[in-house]
Amino acid sequence: MVASGARFLFGVTLKPMSEEYGWDRAHLSGAVLIGMILLSVFQPFIGLLVDRVGPKKIVLAGCTILGLALVPMSRADQLWQVYLYWGVLSSIGFAAASPVNATAFVSRWFSGKRGAAMSVATSGSAFGQLLIVPIAAAILAQTNISTTFMIIAAFLLLVMVPLGMIFLKDGPAGSSLSAKDAGLSGSTLRDALTGPAFWLLAFGFVTCGWTMAFPQTHWVAHADDMGMSHVVASTVISVTAAASIIGSLLFGIAADRHKRTSVLAIVYFLRAIAFLLLLILPVGNLVYLYAIILGISWSATTPITAAISADRYGKLHYALIFGTMFTFMNLGFGIASFVDGLIYDATGAYDLSLVVNVVMGVIASVGILLVDRTRKERQVTPSGAAGPAPAASPAD
Repeated sequence: MVASGARFLFGVTLKPMSEEYGWDRAHLSGAVLIGMILLSVFQPFIGLLVDRVGPKKIVLAGCTILGLALVPMSRADQLWQVYLYWGVLSSIGFAAASPVNATAFVSRWFSGKRGAAMSVATSGSAFGQLLIVPIAAAILAQTNISTTFMIIAAFLLLVMVPLGMIFLKDGPAGSSLSAKDAGLSGSTLRDALTGPAFWLLAFGFVTCGWTMAFPQTHWVAHADDMGMSHVVASTVISVTAAASIIGSLLFGIAADRHKRTSVLAIVYFLRAIAFLLLLILPVGNLVYLYAIILGISWSATTPITAAISADRYGKLHYALIFGTMFTFMNLGFGIASFVDGLIYDATGAYDLSLVVNVVMGVIASVGILLVDRTRKERQVTPSGAAGPAPAASPAD
């Protein structure tokens, strides 16, 4: 919740930083692009570490690094400093405290009802949006940019890290973290990469990241351009987050009862509908309809994709495979944040950005429906011997 909420800080402070220091939005968004590229580079290695040492140590290290990166970010008054502190240092923390770690925890604790369990675990991202963004906006309105970053940093370092040290556990009591001892099986990363299913799911993540970039990075600035107050803009974000929690849980349950790829395809189609509504609806209370539909689809993509991946690729190299797949969300987010800024600077509006989001949502929806038609990847045991094929889940 807190780490994901911290990712929204840049969107909250984008326009104030631009106005205070004279940086245009494209240049500021470049820090997001750098961060997402590096996050994409780091994520597979983080996944590999999670498979080897367990998710607890990694997520605690990530929260610590993120908190430490936000401290100097609070004092940044040069563009290169924003690129370094947000684009480079914070990306390491985000990679280690990403939803990949949440799904890695869940895959160790749950096999039945995995879709619902992953939805509950990853709903922290939506709670971060629901709680952190309005709090950060209120702090910013009453104080300044520096104080806003410092308060989130303090909460990460002084509250979340100690709580994680006390309560987090890598797996059920008495279980071994050793894949060899546990007798796990699964596909290798090479096997996953050579199958079309991986790339169809990865394009879905590109679309997810791309369509998340506008609400996270540019929404507050866009709302201000349209004459909305920061309070209204933050309320729209909160409505999105509240709908996200509901949507994630409902879609997670649906993914345990119905074909998971069909459920995921619906989620991406709803994402397209949300941006179509934002494009055609007049400014006013109807903007909350966009917020609700976007929210319903917001947090559901990661847990359902994670459940499909766990079912398809097994547990042996799950964090590495899913971590690699998740990098495509980060790339989509980073590129779109930068492109949206370029579009605004070139046209003075975000309309073209919204059209692109609609098109990508439709394409992703169609692509996900093709996943089940692809061949199954082979599975191996830690010794390298061929293991059983992925067991068909009730949702397959």
